[in-house]
Amino acid sequence: MDIRQKLKSQRIYFDGGFGTLLQDKGLKAGELPEIWNISNPQVVTEIHKSYLAAGCDIIKANTFGANCLKFGDEGEFCLENIVSSGLLCAKKAVADFGKEAEKYIALDIGPLGRFLKPLGDLDFEKAVEIFAKTVKLGV
Repeated sequence: MDIRQKLKSQRIYFDGGFGTLLQDKGLKAGELPEIWNISNPQVVTEIHKSYLAAGCDIIKANTFGANCLKFGDEGEFCLENIVSSGLLCAKKAVADFGKEAEKYIALDIGPLGRFLKPLGDLDFEKAVEIFAKTVKLGV
């Protein structure tokens, strides 16, 4: 069923916090949670599955802080690998969950960590470009 149709007939539930659950699993202070998509994918997938088991209809990929200001274009932990691995963990959780109810995956996008002008040094157009890069990787 199309999610728009589903919204007309019933409530749809999102998952909750992710970083705090990763901390509970061993994420260290200052460690970027998105790196766990690559270094500990089984943990990320299990957290997704726990949300699905709790009745969530939509799980958000572990991509809240994924942007090109934090992750470059090259190497194991490049932005493309972070986003694709985060989506892969979510897709695996949905596939493993195996219920007939339709589940959805959303790309989670958080703040950039910088303020827009005039309060900060980031141009609005540059912020749009940064967000667009992450979104395009998540399609």
